[in-house]
Amino acid sequence: MVFGTARAVKSHRTGRRRKKGGSKLPVAPWIVITLVCVLVASGLTWGFMTLLRSGCSGEVFRVTVATAPGVFSSVEDAAQEWEATQPEVDGRCVGVAVTEVAAADASRGITAGTWDAKSFGKRPIAWVPDAQAWASSVASNEASAGYASADPVVLGQASSVLAVAESTATELGWLGGQPPAWTDVLARVSDGTLTLGAANPRTSTEGLVSMLNATSDGAGGFAEDAMAAYSAAVESGTMTDDIAEQLSAYAEAPDPAKVLTALDYQVEDFNATAGLEDPLVPVTPSGTAVSAVASYMVLGGAGWVSESDAGIAERFGEFLASSDFTDADLQPVEDPAAALAQTTPEAVGLATRSWQSGRQDLNLLFLVDRSSAAAEETVTYGGADVTAADATIRMAVDMVEDMESTYRAGLWEYGVGAGEDGPWRPVTDLAEMSDENRGQLTDDLYAISANDTYEGGSPLYDSLVAAYQYMNEHAADGALNVVVVLTNSGEDTASAPTVEETATALSSADGPVKAYTVGFGAANADNLALLAEATGGAYIEAPAEGGVLADIGA
Repeated sequence: MVFGTARAVKSHRTGRRRKKGGSKLPVAPWIVITLVCVLVASGLTWGFMTLLRSGCSGEVFRVTVATAPGVFSSVEDAAQEWEATQPEVDGRCVGVAVTEVAAADASRGITAGTWDAKSFGKRPIAWVPDAQAWASSVASNEASAGYASADPVVLGQASSVLAVAESTATELGWLGGQPPAWTDVLARVSDGTLTLGAANPRTSTEGLVSMLNATSDGAGGFAEDAMAAYSAAVESGTMTDDIAEQLSAYAEAPDPAKVLTALDYQVEDFNATAGLEDPLVPVTPSGTAVSAVASYMVLGGAGWVSESDAGIAERFGEFLASSDFTDADLQPVEDPAAALAQTTPEAVGLATRSWQSGRQDLNLLFLVDRSSAAAEETVTYGGADVTAADATIRMAVDMVEDMESTYRAGLWEYGVGAGEDGPWRPVTDLAEMSDENRGQLTDDLYAISANDTYEGGSPLYDSLVAAYQYMNEHAADGALNVVVVLTNSGEDTASAPTVEETATALSSADGPVKAYTVGFGAANADNLALLAEATGGAYIEAPAEGGVLADIGA
């Protein structure tokens, strides 16, 4: 049995076949005798082979291998091939269960020492990132430096490139001639000749390897001045979680002046479907030393998995090393040791910490006003006239869609009678914005929008103090921890304290949290500003077109 699927065997009837109409069998006797002999011999052979392959029994015990999406199918095929050989430990059949987890998500889970099983499946025993740079990033962290227990198995690599319109590459002399250095590319961005569309190094492989190449010192290390130039180019252009978003936008509105960070096969795939008259071409800047090297590694270091589980994962690694593993998107690697040496924990650690230092994650709690006053006022949002209650929900949904996957967010609503402990109700727990959690938060926002508002005043003061205390207790290290109030009020006759007393309570609280108050319509801007500024935050007048997320922490 392979992966729980029984081998298909034709049934054999017993007893005499009933004759039809008394006719005789129209086959010569010697043919029948020969056929019977063949069938008997085949049965004996099948039985003998089954006996030889019965080295293990019982249900297959599988250890988990977290695999980047780009190589998931190929690794899963290899896992089935290995399991077909019936590997066993002490007579028990073993195998691997391949799960699909983005390398960035797996890297964060391994580094933190905790694993989000709800989002990413079981805790992995082995890991297949689509770039060795992710493994170097994990190794650069003191807590997770020893998790990889053996040398990785190199599976293949993809080249880090810039996707450039063919006309632009030709005009700049980048085709058929000397390719530009990253310094040349960034200089063109600085003088306005080009704009850069970058994938986020924290969430995508193409973004990470591009950033490492752009900020290299030319000797396998990291250059801070190069990071400053690269960061400035990204700030003046666009950045998305991955290159797919950039390519999708480019297909709809091609811009020959825009260059995109990508991997070689991504450019090829784009051209195959986009059908542009001016296709994108892959340009590899000179000096590029870091490729996206996909590798298999066992997380058998102390503190992560058991020795027995690691042993099973190591045997699958041996199978991968001895098999003809191939993936359509990966190029073969002639020198695995050199490929693994393209990145070091020291250089990757310096680069990623430098990149992150100017880009804090958000740990954000929405506090949405659902009092009846919010349903009684009409405001303009997104080009439509809607109730203030609906506008707050739409703005929150827009903010959620704009959040990076490394951000965390949760949701409370407030109104008289909303909760058991006070006039507020926790709706969605704080969670990282994985696709699943982002979808859950969006669904919850729409769900409370479909409910009736709460009759009575707007109990903002008590609700804000409670939310502020909650966020202090759930503050994330290194992140910008905020409460974002969405309301068209700011005046509160339902709470006991005054606005001044509430501001004093907030300012005297010990914690890193800031409050940002967003006012719609007839909101009392003075009161909302007083409350926000007491925490070090700010008041924001709700723009009719949205886009508030960029003002948080600005």
